[in-house]
Amino acid sequence: MALHLNPVNVFPLPLPTPASLPAAVLWDMDGTIVDTEPYWMRAETELVAEFGGVWTHDDGMLLVGSGLWNSAAILQSRGVDLTPDAIVARLTDRVQEQLAEHGIPWRPGSRELLQQLKVAGVPTALVTMSVERMARQIIDLIDFAAFDVVVAGDMVENSKPHPDPYLVAARQLGVNPAECIAIEDSGPGVESAVAAGTITIAVPHQIDLPESALYTRWSTLEGRTIHDIAALFHSSERSDSAAPVHSLAPHRVRPQRKRTTRMSSNQVIQNSGLFRIGDRVQLTGPKGRMNTITLQEGLTFHTHRGILAHDDIIGQPDGSVVTNNVGVEHLALRPLLVDFVMSMPRGAAIIYPKDAAQILAQADIFPGATVVEAGVGSGALSLWLLRAIGPAGRLASFERREEFADVARDNIATFLGNDPQNWTITLGDLAETLPDTMPSHSVDRVVLDMLAPWECLGAVSEALKPGGVLLCYVATVTQLSRVAEAIRGTGFYTNPDSNETMIRGWHVEGLAVRPDHRMIGHTGFLITARRLAPDTILPELKRRPSKTDFSDADVEAWTPGALGERNVSAKVMRKRVRAAGSSAELSKARGLDAG
Repeated sequence: MALHLNPVNVFPLPLPTPASLPAAVLWDMDGTIVDTEPYWMRAETELVAEFGGVWTHDDGMLLVGSGLWNSAAILQSRGVDLTPDAIVARLTDRVQEQLAEHGIPWRPGSRELLQQLKVAGVPTALVTMSVERMARQIIDLIDFAAFDVVVAGDMVENSKPHPDPYLVAARQLGVNPAECIAIEDSGPGVESAVAAGTITIAVPHQIDLPESALYTRWSTLEGRTIHDIAALFHSSERSDSAAPVHSLAPHRVRPQRKRTTRMSSNQVIQNSGLFRIGDRVQLTGPKGRMNTITLQEGLTFHTHRGILAHDDIIGQPDGSVVTNNVGVEHLALRPLLVDFVMSMPRGAAIIYPKDAAQILAQADIFPGATVVEAGVGSGALSLWLLRAIGPAGRLASFERREEFADVARDNIATFLGNDPQNWTITLGDLAETLPDTMPSHSVDRVVLDMLAPWECLGAVSEALKPGGVLLCYVATVTQLSRVAEAIRGTGFYTNPDSNETMIRGWHVEGLAVRPDHRMIGHTGFLITARRLAPDTILPELKRRPSKTDFSDADVEAWTPGALGERNVSAKVMRKRVRAAGSSAELSKARGLDAG
């Protein structure tokens, strides 16, 4: 059918330039372009009633966005005694009857936006889980040539939320999915589009969809124009490594650009739903050995027991069991933060998760808090702190050694997928740089992980708010004693409280219940105190006399050499910086929302 549209009547001039527009726009049908959901619900209600059952509106809502054959299985469970193919045929026939009787029930704004895209020459595809004959009927009722490609539910092997429908549509158009915009209204549809690597617009209809870093949410298409599409595409620039590569027609290939993700400042990359290109996946083999890979289309993971294709993992749900080429099974899970910090590149020793958990609890790290952290090391504690303070909080980290700061910065970017806007890292001595960085009494919590925290108490005391918490992590009894006495000696704090945490696992298998042979013992001491209000004198507590002065011999007891710490060679340090940097670049390039 020929298209006869006047560009001036469709949208205001000037038109967006071709370079500012996506390679294609991929449209869902039901609930996005047309509102046929009431037709489907009526057909479902009538079919269930025919077999003596009851089908409510809430029942129908459960099927919104699902593939027809998935819906057929649910209807069978509700008493419809027909084969899945017969159920799909009955439902489709009834909906087509209603379309013929009532015409196309357009969703607000969809027709106008579709017309604008066609006038501008943007390729379009219809990606629906309805059967092809249903999709063709609706297309035939549209009075202009709306779509270049149709992908229907009976044309693909996997239904939404699998990425297949959108990957097939992009392939048929000869474009890269990462250069396409997909428009969806349902959760399964959005998940499918995101998993395919498209720039996704969610326009909720029957079921609300929350704000997310993985897609852009528009409340309606009404009033939206091609200029909004161009603006979104421009703001969603992607790099080559972020984009999945499919069979691209040379005349449609565009220069790849880096995409700035729409994330909260410390939101981890999406860690639920189907596995997508760029996701980190933790594979556990039959002997319990774990390996972490980053999914890329066409790559393989090699072990001495066979080869596992990344493509066999992409599109599978989290917690799936996948099989390699010789039948060996691997459990595929997204790595937790605890998994990441224990395996990430290290410049300095990390704070173990058991201690990080106690730090968050004992320092009372809360959402929205302003936290100062000194002694960043490899960034493990920084990740826990960023998660605890949330996007409304602020973390100011201080590190003396530049190479440690580089490793920490890259590790955080690797896990979060971006450089958090609410996190800063300052090179230099805390005692010298803190006064210039944080105003007096502006900090809620201070966490010190350093050899001599007592040297910084003056600057820390000035920055902490009255009632704020100071927490120090130290390795030895000598350090613990000295920092406790130094805190008391300032007169600015409550009496410090100190403790250590040890974890012992248990073996539980049938009637064999016993402690594990190994445990995580001493790693460090935690000492906490709270800042008093100005001019407040703490009531003196009676305590037994103790040694409070330190000799040179005492000081020598807590030097790195005396503690048995091995110096990291410059060669090893450079290798770790490179490893952390390469992981960070790959994660930033993903352009998605975390392991």
